[in-house]
Amino acid sequence: MATTCELAQRNTIQAFRVQKKVLIVAEGELPSPGFDVKITQRPEKIFPPFSQILRCPRSGFFPQIVVPYRHSQTIDFPEDRDTVIVFHADGRDEVQIEACGDELSAYSEVVGGGTGAQACPEGADEATGFSRNLSFDEAFADAIAGLPKFEPEPGQADILETVRVIEIGGLFGGFAGFNDLFVRVCRTTDG
Repeated sequence: MATTCELAQRNTIQAFRVQKKVLIVAEGELPSPGFDVKITQRPEKIFPPFSQILRCPRSGFFPQIVVPYRHSQTIDFPEDRDTVIVFHADGRDEVQIEACGDELSAYSEVVGGGTGAQACPEGADEATGFSRNLSFDEAFADAIAGLPKFEPEPGQADILETVRVIEIGGLFGGFAGFNDLFVRVCRTTDG
């Protein structure tokens, strides 16, 4: 039997930008500890995309007590937009995107390829992927999906793309309630 997610209640939603990435941080309450919270893109085919906060039931039995949650999710979002629309159980919010402050400096370094990280070669494409399940496969796939589309010149269809992992790490706790494995990659071509 498939479980159905539904829009979650929220008390606050904040959004923070680092380059083309936006971190959405939502806080609210769940009717029991028997739910996982997710922030996903809505299915409508619009630009820029809308996001939504979902609560998804876990299997098992749980006490019916209200529990708080804090969940964060990194999304790709156009750099020329200063608000993001987030749907939730009470409707939708147009959330102002803020710059990351000191409390998110480690996150900013990870996404922005900060000073402590290995640098990509000049001309290489770079992306960072995340996994809340602490899965390398998920984080690597998220990073690959974040790379710009590679379109070879005519007559160069067999150019080899090489993607190297240049940093792996984790972000835990903090203001945004992180529980994320991150993978930063560089892509080069032989052409």
